[in-house]
Amino acid sequence: MKKLLLLTALCAAWCAQAQKPNIVGRVTCKGKPVAGVVVSDGELVVRTDSDGRYAMSSSKPCGYVFMSIPGGYETAADGLIPRFFGYTTHCDLDVIDFQLEKRSNDNFTLFVSTDTHLRGDPEELDLPQFRKWYLPDISHEIERTKGPVYSLHLGDMTTDIMWHKNDFALRKYLDVMKTYPSPVFHVPGNHDNERFVDPAVPDAQWDSIAQRPYRQIIGPNYYSFNLGKVHFVMLDNTVVRKGALKNGRRPSRNDYRLDERQLRWLGRDLETVGSGTPLVVCMHVPVADWTGIGSDGTPEFSARENQRALHDQIMPLLAKFDDVRLLTGHNHRFINIPLTDRIFQHTLVSASAVSWKINGPESRLVSEDGSPGGYLILRYRGGRADWQFKPNGYRADRNQFRVYDLNRVPGEFGGQPGSNRCLINVYNWDERWTVRVREKGRDLKVEQVWAKDPLYILIRRDALPTRPTAFRAVANPHMFSVEASAPDTPLEVTVTDRFGRKYRQTVERPKQFDWRTE
Repeated sequence: MKKLLLLTALCAAWCAQAQKPNIVGRVTCKGKPVAGVVVSDGELVVRTDSDGRYAMSSSKPCGYVFMSIPGGYETAADGLIPRFFGYTTHCDLDVIDFQLEKRSNDNFTLFVSTDTHLRGDPEELDLPQFRKWYLPDISHEIERTKGPVYSLHLGDMTTDIMWHKNDFALRKYLDVMKTYPSPVFHVPGNHDNERFVDPAVPDAQWDSIAQRPYRQIIGPNYYSFNLGKVHFVMLDNTVVRKGALKNGRRPSRNDYRLDERQLRWLGRDLETVGSGTPLVVCMHVPVADWTGIGSDGTPEFSARENQRALHDQIMPLLAKFDDVRLLTGHNHRFINIPLTDRIFQHTLVSASAVSWKINGPESRLVSEDGSPGGYLILRYRGGRADWQFKPNGYRADRNQFRVYDLNRVPGEFGGQPGSNRCLINVYNWDERWTVRVREKGRDLKVEQVWAKDPLYILIRRDALPTRPTAFRAVANPHMFSVEASAPDTPLEVTVTDRFGRKYRQTVERPKQFDWRTE
């Protein structure tokens, strides 16, 4: 009996020692404690007490601790990076404090970009294009926007192969963005990981090693924060795996899903959020894609093979929320899908269009679905959101669609000479947009079609004459077809977005088709 009691006492003492906090800290605002702030090490999720203090017994799995910035507050930024996190050490005790600043931010504006793909390439001239079209444009819009302004980047800031070829990695990205006028909350894309890992390393360790530079230079690869009444979750949905041997090297391959630790953390983080809170989930790879237009004339979608695991991981965790918005990139084109009546996926066109390297001498930033390169402006007023696409270098109120006179488009680019048909590409379309076309005072029948963009096919052909299968045009459902009565009648096109904003264009026909087509 005495031996049993002694063993029990020893076990209790060992457990007490094991549970001793090894990360502690305090969250304050101007020296005063902030209670109830969520803090995490990437696995455990705790809250600060009435004195603003938190403590956890952590295995320090990610090498840092981050706080979920509460609504009504901001944190200072170190250049581009908001400092909502601190790095841990191998010491027995890490003390990591956080400072907040009060900010009334129930109403705020968010600038959302993706896939800038900076490469530092002297032949492809990505940096001159970036500095000409994207950086001054978005900087001007931010500087003229009133009220609290924040920015998101949805991944692929860089291009992993160019980390080595051009010595252009994440630190160079931060250098190029030094003049950007707002803090940026980032998530990593598949191209923001180390591409080459020692082949002797076991496959299970590749992801941790590949994401190490991102964590050291940018910060946590997954985390959460709040702006006003809205909860944001930032996810890393690329798992890096050991690839096949190629030319004596073994580059990585990617699975698109959440690793198990991140998935556990996500469930715990969402437990801290009420079901009525507007939720924005930001990640690089979307969970679904358009697949065509059904027999009833409406677009159809599904999770593709490489999206199914991610879809099945995430969707059950979102089911309890009344208003969920997914912000994603990766595909370099618009894919706006109502996944359910409460979950809406935005997939954004990239800032670099399809790629800086195929933009022609006139720098036509056009992506595979015909959308111009640009970014999204997302505005929250309390819990209510509205949004608008801003093309690089063009006015948003005049550039939400492009019209093609198919009589003048050669057949190799999708034209229909002699048909008197026009094709309208409404870039950021979703199911609540409308397209109206009038000819000589009467409405014409408008048909939604599954089609490819003629201008992009032309640009791709001219830019890559030796690579006929690279960066091919993609059929999509934000195309609308209309038949005129004659080849030379003008058309009045009015496109109305879901918020009632109207975009109008008078199309004089015949309309020329070439690189300059607007």
